Amino acid sequence: MRVFGVILVIMVIIALGFGIYKVCSISYSNPETIEIEVKDKFVKISGDVDKYMVVDTENNTYEITDLLFIGKFNSTDIYNQLEIGHKYKVEVTGIRNNFWSFYKNINKIIEEVK
Repeated sequence: MRVFGVILVIMVIIALGFGIYKVCSISYSNPETIEIEVKDKFVKISGDVDKYMVVDTENNTYEITDLLFIGKFNSTDIYNQLEIGHKYKVEVTGIRNNFWSFYKNINKIIEEVK
């Protein structure tokens, strides 16, 4: 009976580790360069976590958050550089998933488009 409990705990730990890995890896996957025109900017407050959010003129929503594994720690700078009504070519990663509230993450402003 004790062996069964130990095996169950190990399986739960492995499952949680895999789940955390998958959720974290989504933020770093699917890199692409896109063009957006900023329609709105806001800060989404969820518990103790604040996220910078940007909405484009096609009503797509993006987040701007730091990403540890690629060394991105300038989310506030990126958020402050984006101006409403301006067009930008940006580098994004991640996916949009409504159920889990995942958004593509703006990692870099490549250039302002005139």
